[in-house]
Amino acid sequence: MKSQRAVGGQTMLPVLIAAAVVLLLVLGLGAFGVYAGWIHLGTPSGKAVGGKQVDAVDKNTGESKFICEVTISMPQRTLEAEPKVYNDMLVAGVDFDQKTGWYQGDFAISEGHKGSLKVNGTKILVSRPAMFERFGVMIIQEEFTIDRSDGSFVQTLTFRGDKTRHILKGFCGGLTTAPF
Repeated sequence: MKSQRAVGGQTMLPVLIAAAVVLLLVLGLGAFGVYAGWIHLGTPSGKAVGGKQVDAVDKNTGESKFICEVTISMPQRTLEAEPKVYNDMLVAGVDFDQKTGWYQGDFAISEGHKGSLKVNGTKILVSRPAMFERFGVMIIQEEFTIDRSDGSFVQTLTFRGDKTRHILKGFCGGLTTAPF
């Protein structure tokens, strides 16, 4: 009988380890789902809180900041050359009251040189005129859009002759600062 207990105790250890690994995987996937926005915790958007309708998509006052994961398609020497493509993270912000916005990144509409903000439903558009040459062509306007319904981010350059080029594309989520 003693030998059966020892064997039984030894077979229980791999089962416990496997259960712990599965539990950690499930918790990790759940945390990633929350981070990616697939799983929402707390008050659902659009629910009444204290008798007042709350919907972040319709919020058009105050300031909002977004963290965005983007794919950059950077032209090289000319617009027709094969672009260098890579992924990056950036922060974008809008001030609905001041009707301005900015983002960090290549050809940035920076916090120091903000663009003009327009809101059309769930779509935020920030643009500003420009006058500098890149890739052998004069850039006349920079703009970016964030669609709050799906988080899509697109940054566009307009070149002389009405050519446009999307340099950045990706997805954004609201940036929460402490206290959480």
